[in-house]
Amino acid sequence: MEREPLNAPRWPQSRGGFHEAWFVCASDPKSGHGLWLRYAVDSTRHHTEAALWAAWFDRKGDGRTLALRNTLEAAAIGRGAGIELGSASLGASGCNGEVEAGGHALRWRLSFGRGVEAEDAIPGWLRPVARLRGSGYVLPYPAMRVTGAAEIDGQILELNEAPGMQGHLWGRSRWSAWAWARCAAFAEDPDASIDLLDVLGPGGMRLPIITFRFRGAVHRFGELPWMPLTTSYPAPPSWHFTAQDASLAIDGAVRSAPEQMVQVEYAEAGRSVLWCSHTALASMEVRVRSRAFPGAAWRSEATLTAWSAASLEFCGQNRDERVFRMPLSAPAPPRIQQGAGSVAS
Repeated sequence: MEREPLNAPRWPQSRGGFHEAWFVCASDPKSGHGLWLRYAVDSTRHHTEAALWAAWFDRKGDGRTLALRNTLEAAAIGRGAGIELGSASLGASGCNGEVEAGGHALRWRLSFGRGVEAEDAIPGWLRPVARLRGSGYVLPYPAMRVTGAAEIDGQILELNEAPGMQGHLWGRSRWSAWAWARCAAFAEDPDASIDLLDVLGPGGMRLPIITFRFRGAVHRFGELPWMPLTTSYPAPPSWHFTAQDASLAIDGAVRSAPEQMVQVEYAEAGRSVLWCSHTALASMEVRVRSRAFPGAAWRSEATLTAWSAASLEFCGQNRDERVFRMPLSAPAPPRIQQGAGSVAS
């Protein structure tokens, strides 16, 4: 898959409610820093609004962890091969932007480096359902290296090939609950990476989708016939999972301390607010087993660990009272609003 078309905006195709987001996550285990960026467009029948989110996480807990959000008018939205929100932009090769709120400021300029091939994150058997919902989820960079700098309240902090990812999702409505995690910074194998998604579907049915990239192979456990063999137990702030296919099996856990998470709200017309707790400083362990052929005995292959180097989020209709850090929010200053074309460009 080519990366550039995967970031092309989809939201103008909707005639009613629609949401779309481009996001970047990076976790640097060496420095203990993490980053979550979100470029978002939310549209109703009568109104379109954009929002630029940025959250910086610091493992040392010295007060630099913060989350900021700016709202922008529809006229500040530009579209092309990627997305522009005022002076901020995201494309196939990198992103930049700035947010200011509550007396704090966070600015960034990042380039996307070497990474694995782009993916459609939705399993083939589920794509017809996604099309009916008008939704999609693609990963232009499922796992990559992020290089650049972030400025937090005047202090510049560098990212030098920090493990990260970039995704793009859209739809007419959000699922009622989900859990999501990713990691590309395992100490034992820097080339290994994993993406996990657990969606609460109709009738309370859970849809776990796990993709594991290991030693040159991509194991899409969310595809049939392997998806029914996947188990997923998200229980904030932890999540246990297992999966297997013809040749490989994994079991693992990802967890975070609530004080290392931020909690944001997603609002849609005609439904209750969703609460999303997110961190870029989660820890993950994945135990890997292999077998020569289906039916053969499993043998231990590897144990992969990542300390404070994974992204993790839980979203649902109930607020997590243990997560006290909320984003500071404000309309974008005029200079941030400027820089993009119009929604018709």
